[in-house]
Amino acid sequence: MKITPLDIQQQQFRVKFRGFDMVEVDNFLDAVANEWEELLRENNRLKEEDRQKTEKIEETQRGGKGIEECSGFGQQICEEIKKQCPKGRDLIIEEARGNARRIIEAAQTQAIQLQTEISRLSRQREEFKASLKIHGGNASRLLESVREGPSIPGP
Repeated sequence: MKITPLDIQQQQFRVKFRGFDMVEVDNFLDAVANEWEELLRENNRLKEEDRQKTEKIEETQRGGKGIEECSGFGQQICEEIKKQCPKGRDLIIEEARGNARRIIEAAQTQAIQLQTEISRLSRQREEFKASLKIHGGNASRLLESVREGPSIPGP
């Protein structure tokens, strides 16, 4: 049977001849009831505190498992990345080599085009020089003939 502070306060005792002092008994019962009430409140508070801590422990344990699972998943991802890094590195190197080949080929093509242009311009210069000599010689003869005057054929 659970005894409450109210039960203690309302408890009645039969009076007998040469019994206890009723005021003193009532005062004692009031003190016991008050102390009992305070102990019950403290007990309830401790039970609630215990329940909350137990709940936090269980939550932490559940969360801990989640963290462990996440950590394991993170490890798997790291391992996968490590495995793929050489593949990615090799792809980047191969792509860079291909780009370098294309740049070299373009430079060689441009060099050939420039050499062809230089050869064409050199030929054109030589042709111009030759043409200038021819035209220059003709111009010189024409000037000499103009200076000498008209030639009249003799009788």
